[in-house]
Amino acid sequence: MGPSFYEFIMRYVDETANDPMSRLANAVSRDIAFPKQSRDFQEISNYLEKNSHYSRMLTIFDDAWHQYQYAI
Repeated sequence: MGPSFYEFIMRYVDETANDPMSRLANAVSRDIAFPKQSRDFQEISNYLEKNSHYSRMLTIFDDAWHQYQYAI
């Protein structure tokens, strides 16, 4: 079994970067309630949709999810 989405996105954490993947990764890394063990698109997508601070990152998440699926 491959990494969780959280483990995947943590590769992109960079507080000095301003690219979309890093912005998403930085937000996720600061979110203590993020479902860190999940590998389920619907669970993570629902979580992000219910948290307003991710509202501008949903498209980025879709792109990141595609990359995650390719990587695993």
